[in-house]
Amino acid sequence: MEQYEQCEQQLIRMELQVGQLIRIIASMNERIKELEEKERARKVIPIHMRRPVHRA
Repeated sequence: MEQYEQCEQQLIRMELQVGQLIRIIASMNERIKELEEKERARKVIPIHMRRPVHRA
């Protein structure tokens, strides 16, 4: 019976770790989405709106 309980405890621990991984991946996906939107918005700015580059 002891081995069964130990196995059950390990399974619960694994399930919690999988849940944490899912949350990490979800937050990474959100961050990637934000960065992609930021990048897209940056590319859309018309040329005349960009700051002139000062060359020395």
